This record gives sequence, structure tokens and C-alpha cells, in this order.
Amino acid sequence: MELLETLQNKYRGSSEEELIAVIAKLTSELGKLQTLLFSRGRERTASEPVGMSLLFDEVEQALTEDALANQTEISPEEASEEEAPPKKDGSKTSKRKSLPPHLPRRREEIDLPESEKFCQEHKVALIKIGEEITEKLEIIPAKVEVLQRVILKYKCPCCESKFVAAKPPPDIIPKSYATPSLLAYIATAKFVDGLPLYRQERIFDRYSIDINRTSMARWMIRISDLVKPLLNLMHEDLMACPVIHIDETEVLVLAEPGKLPTSKSYMWVMARNSEHPIILFNYEPHRSKKAALNLLPGFNGTLLCDGYKVYPSLRTDIPIKIAGCMAHVRRKFWLAEKIIKKEAKQTTPILASKALAWIKKLYAIEKEIKHREPEDILRVRQARSLPLMQEFKAWLDGIEQRILPSSPTGKAVSYALGQWDFLLEFTKNPAVVLDNNYVEAHIRPFVVGRNAWMFSATPMGAHASAALYSLVETAKANGIDPHDYLTLIFKELPLSPDLESLEKLLPYEAKKHFPLKQFVASK
Repeated sequence: MELLETLQNKYRGSSEEELIAVIAKLTSELGKLQTLLFSRGRERTASEPVGMSLLFDEVEQALTEDALANQTEISPEEASEEEAPPKKDGSKTSKRKSLPPHLPRRREEIDLPESEKFCQEHKVALIKIGEEITEKLEIIPAKVEVLQRVILKYKCPCCESKFVAAKPPPDIIPKSYATPSLLAYIATAKFVDGLPLYRQERIFDRYSIDINRTSMARWMIRISDLVKPLLNLMHEDLMACPVIHIDETEVLVLAEPGKLPTSKSYMWVMARNSEHPIILFNYEPHRSKKAALNLLPGFNGTLLCDGYKVYPSLRTDIPIKIAGCMAHVRRKFWLAEKIIKKEAKQTTPILASKALAWIKKLYAIEKEIKHREPEDILRVRQARSLPLMQEFKAWLDGIEQRILPSSPTGKAVSYALGQWDFLLEFTKNPAVVLDNNYVEAHIRPFVVGRNAWMFSATPMGAHASAALYSLVETAKANGIDPHDYLTLIFKELPLSPDLESLEKLLPYEAKKHFPLKQFVASK
């Protein structure tokens, strides 16, 4: 009743048309919330197949009775095939792929007992004619051992007072038993696998090793200080790029000075999408223009970003160009399409679907020319993409006045037109891609990890997370195993390398100079 009275007081004296508009707006907002909560997260257009992707990857996700009944053992020859031959009905049966060739093999021979290696009929020894090999996968838990560092001492037999001892290598964390491999293991578990320190503490407990989460947190802060020279070099290289991807996401820091524990802070991410990728995370307590300017000293290229108003405002302070993100435009039309289909029950034409069709054509052209030379890319975009964009713009202008600005489609149209000059940048510069998905893909591991560890206790912890996420994400982007890479730099950095040696430790240079394992991205 209180809510009803509030609404009556708020809208008393409103005309019928105004009340209808309010109802339409509230219905639209409700539809948006329901779509975000319950619909598929992937922005799939109506023409794309839905497929049979699993929603959960848990023990409880059992096979159907038919699938269980049809399971058969697969031979080694079949296991090497990616796909089985079609059945009579045209469908295909999935085959188990062979195990990766880089994994070490341990041979286990299954032989006849000596008493059975004799032919009872002819009274002669059996002759070996061949062997059949099947491969099974074994997992050996992490190997934990104590490294005993023995420093040998010597003295002169002639003078009792003269002693000489070997000089040990510097410790990465003085007066600590932490080794580079241990620190790399902890950092990889948290910043690659999203495993919070309190869970790692439990894992160490199973090995009867007492490493509490407070110690691990201090170690992560210490090593983040150690890697600052590498991060500074990466930042210098990034500022020299012609195009930088940039985005930001929320992070909760409990003890940020001058802010409530529940207030938002931000992790800014910048990226170079090239042959030698760079992914740099930076923690800032605010999402302000000042925070953005602090990240871009000396940059004078093109900034590829979303529609956040701070980015265009940077042009008054630094000589940059802004490129818009078509994925954000598509996302708004996709959401409008989902909401309207639900409300209209697919009985009315949907304007959002027309917009998605134009955008789909643009992406098809980009896919076609992806690996061509820059001159050819620009030529095709000018000849094919630019006319499509002009048609799209004319269509948007035509429907803008015919739809409610507050409707889902109206908001999508308004966003697209507001970003239009920035969206055209890819038709002028071959180095600019159609969207900002590259940096968003590298933010995703941080978001997944954040869902597990929830917050950073202090700004120091947030800065440490930014530093280590920068290293592991850049290593992954360059095809380097993060644990191998972190172990390498944690060994080399305490030796105080000169600039030339330091440059060799950059993720995109290290793979040229050190035998590092290759990183294989999960599907």
C-alpha cells in the first residue's frame, strides 16, 4: 500500500499519455533485467546455431542413458582422428583425441608369465611378433621437496685465521625459505587459475607445510616490487604503440584512504594487440580523467575504447584519436532484440535485428581481410565497409525520430549515433580493429579471479595484483607458460641485471633467449 500511495502521489495530475510512457519505460526496464538474469550470455544472432554446449562442468553433469548405452572403447588408431566417419543417418560420432605429444611417456609392459611362453601342442618357445600400445593419462600430484643449500667453507692450512666461503646467489626474499619456483607456483595459482590464498593454504596443509595466507600475501607484495623495472619497460613500449586498447573494471579495496570499504575502485587495463602483445593492469582508486591521463604519458596514437565519456575528453590534454567499439553497439542492439522478442512474442518486425544484420556484414569483411597487408586492409574497408557504415548511419537517422528514446532500441540507436565519428576510425586506419574485445578477453581472468577472492585488503595488495596480472597475461598472450616465465624472472631479477639483460626478460623477448614451455590456451 505504501508503494501504491507513493506512485499515486508522484504521478498525480499526469496525463494518460505520460502514464503510458512511464508504464512502457518500466516494462522495458523489467524486460532488460529479466534478459540479463535469465537469457544466454553470448551475443548470438538469430541466424547462428545454438549448438549443444554444456552449461555446467560438474560431476553431477551425467550423460543420458542413450549416450551411456552407445559408449564404446576407442582404439589407438581411432584416437588420433579428430572426427569419426558419419553414421548412416549422416550424424557424426565424436572421437577421443590422442594425448599431447610433448607429455613424457612411461612404458609399462604387460607380458605373459614365463610358464605361458611355451606352445603346449608343439613343445616350442613362443616367438614375439609385435605389440599393441594403448595410452592412458596419469596425474602425479605436485612434487614438493626441500632445497638444502650447502655453502662450502675453506681455510689456508698455513694460517689459522684466514677463511674463505662460497658466495650464495641472492635470495628473492631475504631471510625467507621461499624460492622462485614456490613464489611462481603461488602467483600462478592465484593470478592464472583464480585460486585465492586461503585455498592455497589448505592445499599446503595437505602436504603438512605451514604457509599461512598472510605470509603468501606479503610475498606477493614483495615480488611485485621486484618486477617494477620490467613493468616500466613494458609501459614505455606500450606508449610507443600506434594503437592502444583500454578498458576498466571494478575492484573492491577495503582500506583505501579517504574511501568507504564498500566504495568502488578500478583496475584499468591497456593492451597492445600485435606480434608482441602487451597487457598492462593498473590500479587506480578512481575512474576519473586524471586517472586515465596518469596511464598515458607521452602517448599520441589512437585509443580504442568503449563509450565511457572520459576517453573523448582526454583529447583536450593529449594529442590522441579515439576509435569506437562496434561490439558495444552490437551488444545494445542484441539486448534490445532479446527484450522486444520476449514482449512481442516474435509477432512484430524487430528493428534491432536489422541493425545486427548490418553489423554482421562488417564483421564478415573483417574476418575475410584479417591476415592481409595494411594497405590492402584499408583499401577493402574504404571500398566495402565504409559504404555499409554510411547505409547503416542513414538507417539509424531515419528511425531515430520514430521510436521512443527510452525504449531498448531507442537507447541502442542513441548510443550508436553518439559514437559514430569514433566508430568510423577503423575505415581510416588499418591498425584499428572493429572492436575492443581483445582487451576485454584479457580482463576476463581478473574478473573470474575477483569472483573468488572478492576484494583486496589494501591498495598495496591491489597494486601487487595489477603487477602480477600484467606479467602472467602478457606471458600467456605471447604463448609462454606463466609458471615457467615467473620462475625465470624471479631467479634473474635478484641478480640486478643491466638494461640489456633486463630487456631480455620481457615476456615477448624472453621466449627468444630462454627455453620456456609453450602456453596452450584452454578452449
